[in-house]
Amino acid sequence: MRDALAWIRAHKTSTAGLVLVIAGCIALVLLARRAHHLRLLPTTSTSVAAPAAGASAAPGGGASLTPSGQAGTEHDTRSARMRAEFENAPSYLEFIQQALSRPQEGGKFYALLAWKRCNDVARHKDAAVTHAGNDAFHEGALALVQDIGNRCTGVPEAYADIQALYRVAMEQRGGRDFLMPANGRGIVVPAGRDTADVDIDAALRTADRWAAAQALQDNAEFLDVGNPTGDDGVDRQLRAWGAEIVACELVGTCRGGIEVSLHCVATGDCAHDDYRDVIRAQVPDTHKGVFDTMVDGMRQRMGLAPGQPATEPS
Repeated sequence: MRDALAWIRAHKTSTAGLVLVIAGCIALVLLARRAHHLRLLPTTSTSVAAPAAGASAAPGGGASLTPSGQAGTEHDTRSARMRAEFENAPSYLEFIQQALSRPQEGGKFYALLAWKRCNDVARHKDAAVTHAGNDAFHEGALALVQDIGNRCTGVPEAYADIQALYRVAMEQRGGRDFLMPANGRGIVVPAGRDTADVDIDAALRTADRWAAAQALQDNAEFLDVGNPTGDDGVDRQLRAWGAEIVACELVGTCRGGIEVSLHCVATGDCAHDDYRDVIRAQVPDTHKGVFDTMVDGMRQRMGLAPGQPATEPS
């Protein structure tokens, strides 16, 4: 023992260095064990929300997205731009032509939607001679219908029916589109009981309210919502009316939109500026309870709150 102590006193510097090396090795082992333990801990909502220190930040201070997450965000942004172009297009003929070349942005779907809007206006081109109800609303409705009619100039001549447009859309391939996947299903393909839920789920995954509204209207008669009356004809009509209400809630056009404006201009009934009131007025009193249950079921199916209308987007 005395020999060991004598050796340490004679080699103080070397001993201190050895101690430091041993301590450093122990610290590294402990640190590695702690890091391994942390990797095994379950991820919490807090750890997901807060980016780790040193993570690259996106403009504005948020954490940077993974390539797949960034692609999804860009897709949503492009779709929003397409929707805005659809609503604000000064010429639907030009919009349809350029939208068809942008399938990755939902262009084919919105080209078909523009054609449908123009077709609806064309079918109501003869305005009622007289009207009853709100004069101010009638004036606004007439102006809206006339404006859309002007924006639809040339569309009926270029595309006599939706099949003509559909053929053009199918010829211009190059990207997967909302409600027009590779198997050919789309808004002009007859819906069926075996495909209804699949079509609606596919539309909901796009997070595009117009796509969801169209899918609902196309598949309404096959939805298992509400308590059927037992009469297939009555049930189909009630479901079709219910889908019109929920569809206009989804896209925010119930009040003062194109649907209620067309009704006012074409029929002269301008007592209501809310399309939901127009639809409900057609439902027989004996079926209103069943109808309300169907509408609530459709709202729930489309992710809206049952029992009350959706808050219309600004």
